Amino acid sequence: MGKALIAVALAAGLWAMPAAAQKGDPARMVDIAHPEEVVKLLQSEGYKAELKKHEDSGEPYISSAANGSPFTIEFYDCGTAKGCTSMQFFSWYKKKPWYDAGLANRWNAKKRFLRIVIDKDGDLSTWMDATTIGKVSYANFADTIDWWSSMTGDLFTFLDEEEKAAGGKK
Repeated sequence: MGKALIAVALAAGLWAMPAAAQKGDPARMVDIAHPEEVVKLLQSEGYKAELKKHEDSGEPYISSAANGSPFTIEFYDCGTAKGCTSMQFFSWYKKKPWYDAGLANRWNAKKRFLRIVIDKDGDLSTWMDATTIGKVSYANFADTIDWWSSMTGDLFTFLDEEEKAAGGKK
């Protein structure tokens, strides 16, 4: 995957971008308390990432996608010069007839990092929290992104199996 990413970056003329140029050092420390840095890190891992602000609160968030599904990274307690204190990977899926509390319980009983809940409208939400205080190694951040991507892939497989077990209700 690394060679493919380098080839894509060279073809796009992005080889001079600092985050991508430094990707090779897994021990490099990165400051993920600043959303603009997280955007660069996501992009260096091959994700599309756009920094936005919530209209009501002004809090920053990142819009991205994994496994063909959109997600956001929400940032919390961003009022200091040191940056935000935590972030949450989040995605939401429209109600299906077979979404229920039992489905969420079956998933959450076996999975540690990615949590799901069915809201009052029957929609499914997923999230994974991470602290952003202090610097982390690039390898740690890349692993966090990989966990999110891997777990959402597992979730899609789980949901397909659950739909089949429910008799394919649409």
